[in-house]
Amino acid sequence: MKNLILFAFLFSICITNAQEFQLTDTYDITNQRSSGQEEEDTWLVDVIESNNPESHVATLSISDFGLLDEIRISVLSNPDLEDINEILKVTLEYNACCSSTEEFYYLVSNDNDFIALPSIKNEYAYEPILDIHYIFPNQLFGKEGTILRAALEYTETATIKDIKVLRSIAWNDDDFDTEDAITAINY
Repeated sequence: MKNLILFAFLFSICITNAQEFQLTDTYDITNQRSSGQEEEDTWLVDVIESNNPESHVATLSISDFGLLDEIRISVLSNPDLEDINEILKVTLEYNACCSSTEEFYYLVSNDNDFIALPSIKNEYAYEPILDIHYIFPNQLFGKEGTILRAALEYTETATIKDIKVLRSIAWNDDDFDTEDAITAINY
């Protein structure tokens, strides 16, 4: 069990580095409060801009608050999407019998508006090691003007083994369901 948790932790660090998201203190979590569902251990927290606490980015509902191990906030600068300055990612990491994460992505416009993408949940207890993430144009395997939602399969050494595009979203276009194959390059 200890090895599984350690592996999941190292694996999540490798993923964060591979996606080029950098931890930041520009944003913060505040206003932890009960959601009225105490019996289900569900809590609400707000994501805010650190230097402007009145600037509310989002409210997250955290289920199984007692199992929450960590909240990480990171950004991807200059994602090469028209009128988007950065991508904000909030990662909730849970540890119980297995490790899991829930990631919330927000596109930050040049006008400081926040556009939410659907959240992504990953569980790290089973083989093969599979992880779902968004891939943006300025990242490895990124596609110009497109946000990819992809399932990445890894080897035991956290090297990308295979990529399957689950959804391709053409930014500033009406084409939302294209699927394209991407070949993984092993380094």
